[in-house]
Amino acid sequence: MISNKILQRLQQKLSPGQIQLMKLLQLPAFALEQRIKEEIEKNPTLEEDDSEQGDNISEQTDNQEEDNSSDDVFGDMEMFPNDDEIVSYKNNDNHDKLDKNQLFVSETTFYEDLIAQLQLKPLNEKQKLIGLELIGNIDEAGYLSRSISSMVDDFLFRHNIEVTEKEIEEVLSVIQSFDPTGVGARNLQECLLIQLQKQQQNKDIQLANKVLKHYFEYFKKKQYNVILQRLEVTQEDLQKAIDEIIKLNPKPGNSLSSNTNQTISIIPDFIVWQQNSKVEFQVNKVGFRPLRTNKYYEDLLKDTLKSNSPSDKETANFLKEKLESANIFIDSINKRNDTLYLIMKAIITYQYDYFLNGDIQKLRPMRLVDIADKVDMDVSTISRVVSNKYAQTHFGIYKLKDFFSNFMLNEKGEQVSTDKIKYELVRAIDSEDKTKPLTDEELASILKEKGLPIARRTISKYREGLEIPVARLRKSVL
Repeated sequence: MISNKILQRLQQKLSPGQIQLMKLLQLPAFALEQRIKEEIEKNPTLEEDDSEQGDNISEQTDNQEEDNSSDDVFGDMEMFPNDDEIVSYKNNDNHDKLDKNQLFVSETTFYEDLIAQLQLKPLNEKQKLIGLELIGNIDEAGYLSRSISSMVDDFLFRHNIEVTEKEIEEVLSVIQSFDPTGVGARNLQECLLIQLQKQQQNKDIQLANKVLKHYFEYFKKKQYNVILQRLEVTQEDLQKAIDEIIKLNPKPGNSLSSNTNQTISIIPDFIVWQQNSKVEFQVNKVGFRPLRTNKYYEDLLKDTLKSNSPSDKETANFLKEKLESANIFIDSINKRNDTLYLIMKAIITYQYDYFLNGDIQKLRPMRLVDIADKVDMDVSTISRVVSNKYAQTHFGIYKLKDFFSNFMLNEKGEQVSTDKIKYELVRAIDSEDKTKPLTDEELASILKEKGLPIARRTISKYREGLEIPVARLRKSVL
């Protein structure tokens, strides 16, 4: 039984500040800059603090927060370097570290496009919150990476909100109507079926739908004879249906960048460099200054509150609402920066040897849950921060997700990063005799000799992921 105290907490709604923070955490630096400009334009009580005093206050606040938070979060990290080995900056005291020559252009972000489509739908506040949570758990291929039941638990224990699976399913069906077609699917079968449902229905499409819906496993294994017998159709009709399926996009999330002409300059969210054999970093705040509420409107509110005039009361309510909104936005921006700071510090601490020189062999196995445990945050929060964020390092610009990798156990029972395995695989292929290229079985044997017992099918999977062709296509005459 759930206690009355817990039930009362469940009935509480998310505060405007919590909702604001969830949205801001999702935004990368370039989108945040635009979001701040939009907020200033629509709220006259909010403005940039261009005074020297504002800069000093911001710097003092950041330093205090850094001192107070680091010990709690990183109190006991075995096998990790001490905190003083990382010199971190939360203010942009090192603008010269930003290499503008490394900034590059990327197309409109996948997640920004989904959020924009969500805002256009006639959903209530709770449904939009569910929608943001769903989008935050969609991977770059376009698939929902978290189960519905797990998300119910997330809302219950993290947001103190009771949400049913049915409510999440209803909002998910809305997201599955978004472009690119097939986004939000939970697996490949659902992804392909969603795409077929949006096509103009004809005999071939209808047969393709039956194949995917009822005989998907046979289709994957190319057991077409079984499908022919079960459906009692001609080989020609089945081939037409298969041709329709082959036209579908198995990774709809990757299609957005190839179907748009909109481009946005990517500004790194973090700047990481090495100095005096130590790794240093900062949250990048280039593009905007600290924010504050406009003193004129603050004084005006005080004056109007003293009046008994109905018109002044209306003005006072308007000003009070705008000033409260401004303060919530300022607080959310500060909390966003603090959250990004803590998470990036955890990532660098976890991957400290790698960040010293960028040697891929030093990249440790690291999952979202590993960082979530270190900063005492939910995995979905880490996912929201990592998505679409970039770090400029002294060895190049990388997506934050590039610093994460799964692992396997080697023959000694030690964890080995999958990136390490891929690195060894590429090395083996690069050094092979091109007149007699190595088969996947031979590559598996080579990696086994290096203490990495990888199955042939896993080698094939990694090779395909690296876009390396099979042995016969790598063969050279000379």
